[in-house]
Amino acid sequence: MTKVTKIQAQKRKGRYNIYLDGTYAFPVGESTLIEFRLMKDVELTDEEIKKIKDRENVNKAYGDAVNYLSYQLRTIKEMKDYLYKKEYESPIIYDVLERLEKLHYLDDEAYAQSFINTQLNTSANGPKIIKQKMFQKGVPESIIQMKMDEIDQDILLENATEFAKKQIHKNRRASFRQQLTKLRQSLYSKGFSPEIINQTMDNIDLEKDEDEESENLRKMIDKVQHRYDNPSKLIKYLMGKGYSYDSIKKALQSDD
Repeated sequence: MTKVTKIQAQKRKGRYNIYLDGTYAFPVGESTLIEFRLMKDVELTDEEIKKIKDRENVNKAYGDAVNYLSYQLRTIKEMKDYLYKKEYESPIIYDVLERLEKLHYLDDEAYAQSFINTQLNTSANGPKIIKQKMFQKGVPESIIQMKMDEIDQDILLENATEFAKKQIHKNRRASFRQQLTKLRQSLYSKGFSPEIINQTMDNIDLEKDEDEESENLRKMIDKVQHRYDNPSKLIKYLMGKGYSYDSIKKALQSDD
């Protein structure tokens, strides 16, 4: 048996140093102190000392976990990885995870719903990108699919359409054909499905402005013509940019 001979308050509020048989043994938090009714002259067995230390480690890990959660919601995997990084042992980590889940501080389903809402309201990301991001966060695939199936398709279409309008303005100096190609590519890269992309293209209903097309072609020729001593190479380059052969020939002939 070992006797508690001194309990010394640390400068840090709620923390105490425990002395056994006149020698410093270990620190504890106030909750551990109360749970094990630690006070001067209490005698402890080796088994009891181990339980106190284990409980203190759990409480410390729990405190770190709550602090980690204070910044934003976390998935169970994120929390588990964080606690492993803090070098807590597996039994302690699973004890903390279980406690946090019971209190609903950790809830992958609620996390997924919150994450999806944030993505839909603050980004132009489509379903594929949102799913990838949740998978990287460690949300189980079954939860991801369930929550993705609940997304209102009208919201996706609205987001895709708003994103498309910005892309049209961004690529307004390109040929009409290239504008359409880049628009589809941009929507695809943001994770929208072919169905949403097609509906978006129908919504914005782009029409070719011949005057604007001719002006863009003229500017392109002025910009790159000096690179090509062979007209056929210049024509090939311009066709690669989405301009038609007839339009290119007409524009070049007007220079003669």
